[in-house]
Amino acid sequence: MTDHPTPGLSVLARSAVEVIEFSQRLIQAPSPNPSGDERQVAGLLVSTLKEVGLPQAVSLELDSCRPNLSSTIDFGPGGKHLVLCGHMDTKPVGDAMWQTDPFVGVIDGDRLIGLGSADMKAAIAAMVVAAARVADSGLLTSGRLTLLFTADEEAGAKYGANYLAKIGAVKADAIVIGEPGGLTTDFDTLHLVSRGSARFRIVARGKQGHSSLSDEAGVDPALRNAGVAAARAVCAVAADASIEIPKNLQDLIGWRATLNPALAYRGGVGFGVLPGVISVDVEVRLLPGMDRGQLLRSISDAVAKVPTNGETTITVEFDTPPLDWLPPTIVDSDDSVVLAARSACKSVFGEAPPNSVFPGTTDATWFGGPGGIPTLPALGPGLLRRCHAADEWVSIAAVRQSVDLYAELVTRYCSNDLAVGADS
Repeated sequence: MTDHPTPGLSVLARSAVEVIEFSQRLIQAPSPNPSGDERQVAGLLVSTLKEVGLPQAVSLELDSCRPNLSSTIDFGPGGKHLVLCGHMDTKPVGDAMWQTDPFVGVIDGDRLIGLGSADMKAAIAAMVVAAARVADSGLLTSGRLTLLFTADEEAGAKYGANYLAKIGAVKADAIVIGEPGGLTTDFDTLHLVSRGSARFRIVARGKQGHSSLSDEAGVDPALRNAGVAAARAVCAVAADASIEIPKNLQDLIGWRATLNPALAYRGGVGFGVLPGVISVDVEVRLLPGMDRGQLLRSISDAVAKVPTNGETTITVEFDTPPLDWLPPTIVDSDDSVVLAARSACKSVFGEAPPNSVFPGTTDATWFGGPGGIPTLPALGPGLLRRCHAADEWVSIAAVRQSVDLYAELVTRYCSNDLAVGADS
């Protein structure tokens, strides 16, 4: 789909090339979470929406530092209401050793490099440009489009989608989230599932004391060390925990759950002191249909095999709600938003990608659960494997294509034109 400039349109609406400059400006507005503050990004979005003639954004916030933005375009009576959604926060730089400044948005050939470039500021930019293009064209005469930009997606969504869901702020026929959907290449799959997340802690408890006395009375020193007990429990979970996988009813690519038994260790004092408590973070990425009780039993049964001899205790505990169990979501393959997305992909890319499971957990958890709004979790430029890492980047060509894709999707879905070629 070629972008043809039209006299009288705003610069951003006229040319998808400008989406790259806009993406750079969003990258240059830091929003790492934690610590969490999306105000710079939100301010830039508010001013840009005004610049391109889109409706003024409404701010919905639980905290003044954590705004969520919503802007709705009413094209006319009838049709459907679609939400294009993206989160404004990023992960922190952390320990990653970047070769460029993460907050510049460096261009290197086809690569736009910067923190949040793929996850997911370029997608946000593409949504704004696409919405402006569709609005300026005047061709769509029915339906509604909402641009929804959320806070706090990277750290539990307390101030973002979770809050919006609790207050009933989002009402629509469907939601499309612009998370980086590529697995091997950009837009190579169409994700119908957002995997959920179960968060546990293995907690080993012993008696804090002087480390030089760990072997007194002939007791194996390892049995008195909560740190050793925690390590043994992690190894037992990795080796023996059995996760039941629900049947793949829609034959989706990537239908699997993931167990990560040792994401972080916490506790202890240091040299010279036997630790009293050591806890270990354990995560399971969930599929629709997985059972909370079965999963807890599986991990607990594995931990129960670790010898303690009464010197230490080991328990398995869920994280605090709501982060203990973030439900997975799924959309039926014949849902109208799936048909519209397939049709738009075929129009822009020449073919519709196969249906699949998005490996990550997204804001779909809060919007698209049972009885919720059908939500596609990841239809945006970029590859998940490049995110949360040094020198995160997104393909410039893919970002430009995203403008075409979102414009086509909005036009088809809002007007209820869901036709897709029979050979797709």
